[in-house]
Amino acid sequence: MTLRAHIGGPRARVLAGALALLGPCFLGLSTSQRAAEAQVRVPRIAVGPFEGERAAVTRGMVGSVFSDHVGEIELVSASEFNAAAERAGVTGRSDADAMAQLARPLRLDQVVVGNLERRPRGYRLQLRVLRGRDGQVAGTAAWEVDRLEEVSALGTEIWDQLQAYLRPEGVTTLQGGNRSTFQSPNERVQGGASGLSGPPPSLQPSPPDAGLGLGFLSARVGGGTASRSWRVPVLGERTPRGYENDLYGELQAGLALRYVFSARRYGFGLDAHVAVPVGLSSQGRSPDGRVVTLSTSAVQALIGAQFAHRPRDGGGQYLTVGMVYSTFTLDTSQLAPEQRVASTTYIGLRVAGEGHLPLYANAGFELDAIMGGEFRLVGIGTDLKKSFGQNPETTLGFGAWFGLGVRLDRFVSGLGFRGTAEWVRYRTTYAGPATVGTGADAVDDYTRFVFAMTYELGAGESARPSAPRRGPAGRPARNEGDRATGDPFGGR
Repeated sequence: MTLRAHIGGPRARVLAGALALLGPCFLGLSTSQRAAEAQVRVPRIAVGPFEGERAAVTRGMVGSVFSDHVGEIELVSASEFNAAAERAGVTGRSDADAMAQLARPLRLDQVVVGNLERRPRGYRLQLRVLRGRDGQVAGTAAWEVDRLEEVSALGTEIWDQLQAYLRPEGVTTLQGGNRSTFQSPNERVQGGASGLSGPPPSLQPSPPDAGLGLGFLSARVGGGTASRSWRVPVLGERTPRGYENDLYGELQAGLALRYVFSARRYGFGLDAHVAVPVGLSSQGRSPDGRVVTLSTSAVQALIGAQFAHRPRDGGGQYLTVGMVYSTFTLDTSQLAPEQRVASTTYIGLRVAGEGHLPLYANAGFELDAIMGGEFRLVGIGTDLKKSFGQNPETTLGFGAWFGLGVRLDRFVSGLGFRGTAEWVRYRTTYAGPATVGTGADAVDDYTRFVFAMTYELGAGESARPSAPRRGPAGRPARNEGDRATGDPFGGR
């Protein structure tokens, strides 16, 4: 005997109709719930490799900041990230290709990487948020601390600055069969009606500061060797008169007092420089053939207004307009008449420019190629006029120098050294009455090889950003994503 269940009657038919009507509603509610869950998906992020001082410790400190916000984000552990990096063969790399390669298997929306750089007066922490899909920069921020331990006190500030860049990527809603993809604030800037491509201006790569800026007081002290070669053809004489000194010591000192502005990248002030010989002596032959010592002295003084510029990526340019005074005194009264020459004096206008081309530069060390040139428009002293022509033409002087310079801001703020080879030539054409004889085209050359120590007093603050320093009391940090400075990790 077979038993069959039978549902019938008016009540059963009403219940069946109600279920038929409510079924689509439940199905629509389930779909809406899934869409809502997708719409509120939290970003999945990881803290990637760090560079610089105490990289592992700093990475751990920053990682603990994000671990306090699990729920607002989904955080991939450092061990899982490191294991994936090892499998992919990109351990320690933080470039765009490596990050994009790791983001796919780990399903990362963003990766946070950073650098802790030692500065002369503390540390500078720089963080950047990279998009998972292509490894490009979504935003950056930077802070300065006096001690490494203060990084752990930046927790709230780090989260506040970077959370705007932490967003889920990919499909988030499905409405009417159309796909809606989330765009971060930076992507909306570069897209939209304008149709522009590439990152917005605020995220364009730019180099970090390479060392400190200009000091309000710049000092230079050094010394080296110098030589002089002077030839003056005299009308009616077969052999030109002259003076040769191939090697003598010389000390140099310089001082520049400046008003600095624009984060100490520009300066304007007064520059002075003096050079005096050490152990300078001369010899000649008296009329009876004896070798005699000639009293000799010299000095060169330069003073003028100087405009200086030190770019953020290192190097510098210096333009000076001022006066020059140069004298070389030589007593030749003991020599035969045909060997006598006059003491030399030049005084007049000087325009000089010097450029420093950075060969290598970072925040604590810089190596520059130094190149400079000058023009001098001077008059000559009375001794030269009396001896070789009372009506000389204006004397023109030309000079050039080149060498190497180094800045050691990592060890002492503003300290540097430079070595240069310098050359200056004066040319004078004489005319008019003369006691010795009218001189033709006279050439006076000076050559110097100088090594000097330099120091920029007051340059120590220039490597700091314009925002206040970040300390343990929670002072505000500098958000580089809001400024037109770009990615501090970009190409140099």
